[in-house]
Amino acid sequence: MNNIFLLFCSLYVCFFTLFPGKSIAQKKRVSAEIGGNHLNGIFQADPTIFFYDGYYYLYGTNGDHDEQLGFKVYQSKDLQHWKLAENGHSGFALRKEDSFGSSGFWAPQVWLENDKFYMAYTADENIAIAVSDSPVGPFTQTEKRPIIVDGKQIDPFVFTDDDGKKYLFHVRLRDGNRIFVAELQDDYSGIKQETLRECIHADLSWENTANAKWSVSEGPTVIRKGNHYYMLYSANDFRNQNYAVGVAIADNIYGPWTKLGDQPVLSQKDSGFAGTGHGDLFLMDNQFYYICHTHFSNEKVAPRRTAIVPVDFNKNNAGIFIPKFNSSKFRLLEIDEESAKTGSSYQIDVAFGDPFILFDQPTDQYYLYGTGGTQNGFIAYSSKDLLTWKKEGKVYDSKQANAWGVKDFWAPEVYRVNDKYYMYYSAHWKNNPQNHVENYRIGVAVADNPLGPFEDLNGKPIFDPGYPIIDANIFQDSDHRNYLFYSRCCYEHPVDSEIARWAKEKLGYKDIEESWVYGVELDKSMTKVIGKPVLLIRPPVAINDAQAEWESRSVTSGEINRRWTEGSYLMKENGIYYMMYSANYFAGANYAVGYATANSPLGNYRKSTANPIIEKNTHKGGVISGTGHNSLFKDRKGKLRCVYHGRTTKTGDERMVFISDVRFSDNNELEINTN
Repeated sequence: MNNIFLLFCSLYVCFFTLFPGKSIAQKKRVSAEIGGNHLNGIFQADPTIFFYDGYYYLYGTNGDHDEQLGFKVYQSKDLQHWKLAENGHSGFALRKEDSFGSSGFWAPQVWLENDKFYMAYTADENIAIAVSDSPVGPFTQTEKRPIIVDGKQIDPFVFTDDDGKKYLFHVRLRDGNRIFVAELQDDYSGIKQETLRECIHADLSWENTANAKWSVSEGPTVIRKGNHYYMLYSANDFRNQNYAVGVAIADNIYGPWTKLGDQPVLSQKDSGFAGTGHGDLFLMDNQFYYICHTHFSNEKVAPRRTAIVPVDFNKNNAGIFIPKFNSSKFRLLEIDEESAKTGSSYQIDVAFGDPFILFDQPTDQYYLYGTGGTQNGFIAYSSKDLLTWKKEGKVYDSKQANAWGVKDFWAPEVYRVNDKYYMYYSAHWKNNPQNHVENYRIGVAVADNPLGPFEDLNGKPIFDPGYPIIDANIFQDSDHRNYLFYSRCCYEHPVDSEIARWAKEKLGYKDIEESWVYGVELDKSMTKVIGKPVLLIRPPVAINDAQAEWESRSVTSGEINRRWTEGSYLMKENGIYYMMYSANYFAGANYAVGYATANSPLGNYRKSTANPIIEKNTHKGGVISGTGHNSLFKDRKGKLRCVYHGRTTKTGDERMVFISDVRFSDNNELEINTN
């Protein structure tokens, strides 16, 4: 999916699966699922669990770019059936606009004190504490600042001792990641600087298997049992497969802290998963559990998966409680099966072509844009529930000083970037000295809110490739590189192929024109191209191509002498790039959607054998045809949805908007629920 910051966040919905045993066969099955990019799971790194009023609440470092937005919260009554909390903020318990920090929201911890809920967390490599009236948030700060101002600190853990004194265990970035402790001010406004002490740093061989100059000890969680303090911590770089958990004990909160023998106490060797570590201890019915994360697979670190394992503390002859992880019951956490199965597909009462939906977190609203509804511009609709839509009126009008388009305003897509809203669209360029019938280009307009007014940035298209182009789609990859995808129009683009030669002979066509999908890199401003466009997807050349039948129906049926590849939309899921596209005549019944996959944004793309994945159902007794030009979005709960247009026997030629659920099969096939 699109990875523009502040807009899309990688969604993963999943079925909860228990792995009760630790047999070799079971571990191979789990590894095969992960190594095979099985996408089901909860993806919270550095997790913590807080129990309150019958519910367990799970917080952590969000997967992918969601870590730039704050902290999500999941809830469960039994540690097995999990769902994203319904709190009116897309599941975010803390949002960056309500608190300190601009990025890097890591390692939260939540506790209750005097009827208030507190969250300690990391942002911008500093530690802050926010407050809420509810465990699902919103956690906010009246004064948005960190509690420590000297140096960089991460991974806070607040511990209240038996005497009521509060301590902050945390990691300081000083010649490595080193764990420190200091007494907190009673109001959590800061630490008592004179009490600051180092607890441990990575100095054992298992703690630095890469022999790195910058060693790592981090992720502390502390409990007190009897006369001793017990600290579980993680060592090695989190990207190292040997990231693992150790334990240290002390008679005094300030130390000295002594690391126990026979370390690590939890690692890949025990769990069967690479990168096991950075978690938190909590109690359920007198049983300790350790909630932690693992790597996504043996080959891939992120998005990290959330896991849980029971822990027993057994006293040795010296009276020391030794933690014993029951790794036979180590399991990944997943979303409740029933909530993951609530698939749907439905039509809404909006007549648009080329629809695009933006869920806007600041306003907690959905905004729908598309082709149609006005002359020489675009209108928008808004909704709270994706069912009932309100017409908001015109959001872009070509009657403005910087306008470059004069007619045929098509296919708008709107993205929120750095608190601005950017609209990319197609239109007929007024600079047309040769009087081309199709002189289409792509431009960008900006606004301060989703309802505009959108103002053209440059007074001209983004670029001129020398041929007409439409259907802009923008994608920002995880490396922050930006891309523009578009369709070269069929206009004046005859292409020789076996299909074309057959059509000329059998149907008498002079030429068969085609539209092709291209991609080109954009600069950081996302308004200028870098390099030259790359051809990504085109109609099949050979008649016996597996895709030729469905992509050529407009021609082979005698409908028109053109073959389209347009309406492209790129998403990224688990390192795979999925490009959706539409084929056949946009005004005909055979308009349909397929997809192709690649290992990089600019290809090479391989079309799916499952194509088409959205098409007419009239040949099966249904009432829908002309389905196409789709885009994807995440709903308020983080569920991935597909929006596209189609025609019905009732609406005739008028294109109507449809919304369907999206899922990925176990072998990574993209599936759209069109039932």
